[in-house]
Amino acid sequence: MLRLLAGEAARRFGGRAAVVTGSASLSFADLDRFSDQVAAGLAHRGTRIGDVVVLALPDGPEFVICYLAAAKIGAVTAGIGVERLGLLTGLDPAIVITAPSVLPPLSGLDVVTLPIDRGRRSPHLYDPVRLTGLRRPEPPPPPFPPDPARPVVITFTSGRTGPPKGVVFGNRQLEAIRAHGAGLRWATGDARLVPHPLGQLGFATRLPVILQTGRTCHVLAEWTPDAVLRVLREHKIGVLQGTPHQLSRILDLREELPELSLILSSGAPATPALIRTLRTRYGVPVCNRYICTEAGLGLGTRPDDPDEDAEFSVGRPRGSVNVSIRDAEGRPLPIGDHGEVLLRSEAVMSGYVGRSTDHAVFAKDGFIRTGDRGYIDHTGRLHLVGRVTRKPA
Repeated sequence: MLRLLAGEAARRFGGRAAVVTGSASLSFADLDRFSDQVAAGLAHRGTRIGDVVVLALPDGPEFVICYLAAAKIGAVTAGIGVERLGLLTGLDPAIVITAPSVLPPLSGLDVVTLPIDRGRRSPHLYDPVRLTGLRRPEPPPPPFPPDPARPVVITFTSGRTGPPKGVVFGNRQLEAIRAHGAGLRWATGDARLVPHPLGQLGFATRLPVILQTGRTCHVLAEWTPDAVLRVLREHKIGVLQGTPHQLSRILDLREELPELSLILSSGAPATPALIRTLRTRYGVPVCNRYICTEAGLGLGTRPDDPDEDAEFSVGRPRGSVNVSIRDAEGRPLPIGDHGEVLLRSEAVMSGYVGRSTDHAVFAKDGFIRTGDRGYIDHTGRLHLVGRVTRKPA
């Protein structure tokens, strides 16, 4: 699916920037072309359908190129970045793609170190010399038959309540996310600054939406409030995305953002005071988003919802997303009663790495237990009130 979307995005959007890092820009046409060549390189090294390709890379064009390349040959991408190298344990990768000075010597693994500190022929266009050692200037292997169950990407839980777990998403889940986020429209989407590492859920599973909508993704080498403000202003980006902590740090700078038209808060519960302060400071709607990694899709308020929706709730279920509030025995609770929040859609994960099912997370009817505690009010809004306390097994 990603292979077809990348080709069509290259045809429709061509020289439009797909990934921008600093002053360097990678177009949709070059993203498709270079990922074809890296796919050929991966196949030449023996990477096959179902093999795991680990990306121990900093956020930037190489990450996106290699992720798309792996998908084009049916391999599974696990993006661990450069900060969570311990995630490599247990993945059993066919190949590890990294950058200089990121990983210690690894015995028994096929490791390709890309010279991403090279490539200075143009300060504005992406230089493929940074892919030396992996790119082959030839077509990739021919397409293979579609398979909705084929895994595509592994992303990881935050580790907030235990060791991080690898969460597997396949073609079926990515198609559901694409349909939810883009539907039938092919259009030039607004540019966005990516607030989270590319290996996390917010980018790794939304790449189909980005390709179909032609969205330019601005990527920071390191997230800082000053860097965010600089990119927003320089590129006149109208949407500010981030966690409540990130948004609070931006607020602390007390800078004006006249081009701003929308703020999206996600990744953790936001206080009513923060939502109100953001809306007052910048004079734009603020939306509250809610999701857990395993669910793939979640909830969110909309810009035209009443102000109190984002202040006190995370919105109403829409589209194909279903929400259920249940007691400790798994029984559905009536409106207003507090219990565990469960989510269900076609985007729910296939399973954890090494485990196809996990009854501690999956309910019998396909809902995912989020571990969050909440209730649904009489208008259908979901309110979060804390975390569920599990009894020892």
